Amino acid sequence: MSIETVVESYFAAIRARDIDSLLALYMEDATVTIPSGKEFRGTAAIGEMQRGVFAGAAPIPTIVNKVLGANAAAVEIEARLADGSVRRTANFYQLSPAGRIARLSVYMRS
Repeated sequence: MSIETVVESYFAAIRARDIDSLLALYMEDATVTIPSGKEFRGTAAIGEMQRGVFAGAAPIPTIVNKVLGANAAAVEIEARLADGSVRRTANFYQLSPAGRIARLSVYMRS
């Protein structure tokens, strides 16, 4: 998959809260780092973390800007929360040679 297809598919799965489609985008040994610095390694751990997010009042993300490379992307996101506030984050994706997410780092603007 191209990096653009992966990014678009990632956000479509997040918006739909579709855990199976989301996890299919990752390498089995992928790493996700969230804004707190905590890392989740492997699709089992990533899935458990994401299910927790989906179970809560997960924000609905909107892509504001994206910078795409051959196998990497930086995506600026705005997400409206249930209380009406807006969370601004940036996701940095690194794809494997197979075109799946090998690493995702999420940073939040304070």
